[in-house]
Amino acid sequence: MVGMMPFVAPAYAVGIAVAIYFGIKVFVGRKRRMIQKAIEGGICAVCGEKIVKDKCPNCDKTSQT
Repeated sequence: MVGMMPFVAPAYAVGIAVAIYFGIKVFVGRKRRMIQKAIEGGICAVCGEKIVKDKCPNCDKTSQT
């Protein structure tokens, strides 16, 4: 906001700064929700694979054979 003061009126600078702040908040919130929906069960701490039905398909497959 302070960097825009020499170029635009202070009221416009505040408005632009507030719009950018809330725009980023909305973007991050939607991105976080999308990632949580994609990774419902979580991620395996050993291999990083997505958990399906409370089991890691990669680690459980190798431990059974």
